[in-house]
Amino acid sequence: MPKAFLPTSRMTQRRSQTLTRILRRLGVLAFELTPQLFAIASFMLGGIMLLSAVTPEFHERLNILDHWADPLLIDLSHFAASVTGFLLLFVSAGLWRRRRGAYYAALLGLIGGALFSVLKGLNYIQAVEMLLAALLMWPCRAAFNRRSRLGEPLRPGWLLMLAASVLAMIWLGFFAYREVPYRDDLWWTFLTDSQASGFLRAAVILSLLTLVVAFRSLLTAPGARSHGPASAQDVERARQALEQAEVATPEARLALLGDKALLFSPSGYTFLAYRVRGRRWIAMSEPAGLVCERMELLWSFAELADSYGGSPVFYSVSESLLAELATMGLAVRKVGEAAVIPTHSFSTEGKGKQNLRTAVNRAERAGSQFSVLLPGEAAAVAEELRAVSDAWISNTEGSEKEFSLGRFDIDYLNQSPIAVVREDGRMVAFANLLMGAGNKEAMIDLMRYVPDGPHGVMDYLFTRTAQWCRETGIDHLDLGMAPLSGLEDRRTSPVFARVGALIFEEANAIYGFQGLRSYKAKFGPNWRPKFIAAPTTTPLPLALLDVALLTSKGWRGLLGLRK
Repeated sequence: MPKAFLPTSRMTQRRSQTLTRILRRLGVLAFELTPQLFAIASFMLGGIMLLSAVTPEFHERLNILDHWADPLLIDLSHFAASVTGFLLLFVSAGLWRRRRGAYYAALLGLIGGALFSVLKGLNYIQAVEMLLAALLMWPCRAAFNRRSRLGEPLRPGWLLMLAASVLAMIWLGFFAYREVPYRDDLWWTFLTDSQASGFLRAAVILSLLTLVVAFRSLLTAPGARSHGPASAQDVERARQALEQAEVATPEARLALLGDKALLFSPSGYTFLAYRVRGRRWIAMSEPAGLVCERMELLWSFAELADSYGGSPVFYSVSESLLAELATMGLAVRKVGEAAVIPTHSFSTEGKGKQNLRTAVNRAERAGSQFSVLLPGEAAAVAEELRAVSDAWISNTEGSEKEFSLGRFDIDYLNQSPIAVVREDGRMVAFANLLMGAGNKEAMIDLMRYVPDGPHGVMDYLFTRTAQWCRETGIDHLDLGMAPLSGLEDRRTSPVFARVGALIFEEANAIYGFQGLRSYKAKFGPNWRPKFIAAPTTTPLPLALLDVALLTSKGWRGLLGLRK
């Protein structure tokens, strides 16, 4: 029946049902906002308590209180009120983040604050405000649904607000008692007519508490201890997921190193590899597994990081993931370009490939031979591989890497094809290949060669590897990323891009950015952009620095001080 001919009673009923649904949804939204409202209220009431604790009380009320309360009790209540005010400031961050423990701590602080407000100076209005806030919080327990992390470090914004509030209150206290001459016995005086003593003791404890919270917040990595390297069982689960993955970049196989934590989807068929450094939870590349589970896993990772007070960062992601990252509201910046050879069109013919032809001809005239070890065959030549790797490391200024690069681990190498070059039977170079989903894309991982090997051996190795990929049906060979390549230094470009372009062009003395790109360019690759994504509140340069520190295993490795 057309809507225009519906009986009036039925139309009224439908409107009533629609209005009920709208009101119910608005009610749910309002309920979801209660943690933030109570966080603001807790912070304000904590500030009011500190303000009351560092300024003189009304003498009339103190005289009344002095008749039936011991001065020591009054002073102890004054001290306890200061600590309670600080507690309310501190737990407001947990209330904002829906912590169940912060909810109970705030209730206790509000009730205790009401009691101390009366005992220290008959501040009954302040006591009523706190009891009213506690009564309003009591039925909202279900809104605080996250597990308790009362000891979690404060984020920089909350820490700054806490420190600023305490400093402002202490300054106000010194201003209020500026006419009271300082004496050593003020620290030990417990008299209602010497309120400066209570202020001095409160100022000291507030300063100490603020310093403790600040040091802990600045030096602690939330979740780092409980989210360390994956267990052998999780690494095996990741390997099985990769074998049947619908989508997986070659970099996903870095999870098999076992140096990262792994987050799995409920089905176990999709996973994400990550590490925690400071406040940043850094995911290496993209989720690997089923396409239908990728988005949900991205949200799960972001929520997991947020539950620990951290920020999710996605490093070395491709264009295929940008829509999902934009949906999550993350800021995205380009960090470089990967050199990807389309193997079916790769050739050493033509004027631009003269250097490759020369390298191949010279190497084979010198007796070089190319071969590929299939998965499972590396263990038989482990000592030869190790000899090449050790010689390469001894000849460089760095050390083994991790996180975004592989390292020499024979169990890890044994799981992937390895391109090998021998000269008169002696192994002189090798590179292991990380395989993507369906074995349609391969990526060069470790690249090792002996210092006294034939000239141009890596050109020969890469050329023959690209040809081998074409013959075996692998469509693309990724030579790895050229960091900061492709960033534009234009007037309207983001500062991140402009600084990156400046470093790429002018910092070759520190790291050969342009030289690396030029070397890879001679293989005629397509340049595939790579991105980093993080919340808008996360400084992306610091996130990139964290990636570099994770890859180099700390500052000593990054600065070349560790062999």
